[in-house]
Amino acid sequence: MGRPLHRKKELIFRHIVSGTASLLLVYLFYLSYTSWGVELALWPDWGADHPFWRAWAHAAFILLFITLILSPIAVLWPPAARFLSWRREIGIWFAILSAGHGYAILDRWAQWDLAVLFGFQYVEEIGSYVLMRPEVGIMNIMGLIVAPMIILLAATSFDKSIQLLGVSTWKWLHRTLVHVIFYIVMLRGILYLFYFFQTTPPDWIPYPPIWFLYVFLGMGLTVVVLQAAAFTKKTLQNRNHQQQKSWVQIGFVLGVSFLYILPMLLLLVAVIYFDTIALEIL
Repeated sequence: MGRPLHRKKELIFRHIVSGTASLLLVYLFYLSYTSWGVELALWPDWGADHPFWRAWAHAAFILLFITLILSPIAVLWPPAARFLSWRREIGIWFAILSAGHGYAILDRWAQWDLAVLFGFQYVEEIGSYVLMRPEVGIMNIMGLIVAPMIILLAATSFDKSIQLLGVSTWKWLHRTLVHVIFYIVMLRGILYLFYFFQTTPPDWIPYPPIWFLYVFLGMGLTVVVLQAAAFTKKTLQNRNHQQQKSWVQIGFVLGVSFLYILPMLLLLVAVIYFDTIALEIL
């Protein structure tokens, strides 16, 4: 009985720490857009609640980032392996913060009108809904796609799920979905943080820059660089010690690692390039 009780206390401790840190992140992000002198980048009709749902999203991404870098860091620096046991609790709180972000948008902005959630607005003159914000619809559709994946990961983040699914199947499920979520979130974040806040006709309103943009991009690039480095180390170490590593093999492994990083690198370069053009125009 001693070990299960100790295990339960350890899990409670991790959730308390993860939950406190998660909510603190939400609060700090909210302050960064309200009380710390950072200019708000607000659409005219989004109102003062915009920093609130943005704070939940930013904080959730921090937790997703942590869950993705723990494994490669443990490969590159083995002493860090003792922190791997925290991934499950951090992942659950990522799901909680993601749910908070979705609820804030649905309640405070769309006000439970699904048509508004997907970019439509009711026009009284014609008595029908009209697509006024296609960019909003695109972002929320992407969020809708990601939501079941996050729910599935959270629902299977318990020991009983591992017993029911089997260790190898459980690992495959979590490793696959977390990377799908990561890339969808990166694309959604780029659309939101950069493309949907540019000067556009007919109003030509210059929106203030969102300070988290390049932090977000840098974190995304860090994830894939660490994963590529861990892949390179494990691949070269797993070779039979009796078989000498050839320059061809080393070059091939490095080439694969570079191609793994390349999509995120191209994304970063493209955003920097177009952001520079936008700044020159302004």
